[in-house]
Amino acid sequence: MIARDLMNSDFPYVTADADLDYVAKLLAECGLGAVPVVDDELAPIGIVTRSNLEQARPHPLPDLGAIPGFLLRNRPKPVFHANGRALREVMTSPAISISDFAKVPDIARIMESHSLKRIPVVEGHKIIGLVLRKEVMEAMAGGFTAMALEAHRRRPLISLPQQTGDRCAVATAREFRELVAAHERQLDLERVERRRGAIELREQRIRDLANQRLTDPQWREMLEQARRSAAAGLTEHLLIRFPSQLCADGGRAINAPDPNWPATLRGEPADVFHRWRNELHPRGFRIAAQIVDFPEGLPGDAALFLMWSAARI
Repeated sequence: MIARDLMNSDFPYVTADADLDYVAKLLAECGLGAVPVVDDELAPIGIVTRSNLEQARPHPLPDLGAIPGFLLRNRPKPVFHANGRALREVMTSPAISISDFAKVPDIARIMESHSLKRIPVVEGHKIIGLVLRKEVMEAMAGGFTAMALEAHRRRPLISLPQQTGDRCAVATAREFRELVAAHERQLDLERVERRRGAIELREQRIRDLANQRLTDPQWREMLEQARRSAAAGLTEHLLIRFPSQLCADGGRAINAPDPNWPATLRGEPADVFHRWRNELHPRGFRIAAQIVDFPEGLPGDAALFLMWSAARI
């Protein structure tokens, strides 16, 4: 019988940068009495036991003396607190380990010579299991039958608490990836809903604009803003910006450009063009239409520009 026959791969382990309070909690929950410490390659570099934690507890003040044993009997031990100590300060290092092909007598001799109650099993340098001294002693005494040995291999070495309200007590990377995928699906649904809402708002705005007419005060305000643009040294002014879908052809004539684009205007933009043609064109002002943005590669908003530069286009 060799170490691989006795070991069980269901055991906790941590890296050296783990919080000591977490390791203490793990020891209290798993019931194993030891937690191996491994490096990035999963090679054991130390081990933490309950004895390590007991030695790390603060000692009673000298003037108070030790607490009598009868007061400590059947008294629950207080929760361990690291108080700033690092795991490296508490763990036993270096870790003594055995090969997965180590024979039971050799395992017993190593554990006896080093006073070990449990020992990590490695394959090469990587930790793959733990062996307990009581099970080594039972195997030495012939207490493991073939059926019992097979049951032992399948039996978890530790029993982690059942998942209750703490959903993070037992988790896998796959579960976290599924959470990420669910989050991304939710984001996709929200994007679809936002896009649908934006489309509905835009369509409502187009319907409102199609029925909206240009008033005289609005026209005078447009001209006043154009005057301020000229005073600032500009040679053109944006009179009105509107969804290209307000045009009868969805803005295709403006984007072409097609000389007949004015005939596609509807609502307030059509009124602006007519006011320009009747009042401003005879006075030397020109007008131009342009698609000013292309969301998702399609014509978005269009605009009418009033121009007064001497150059002809």
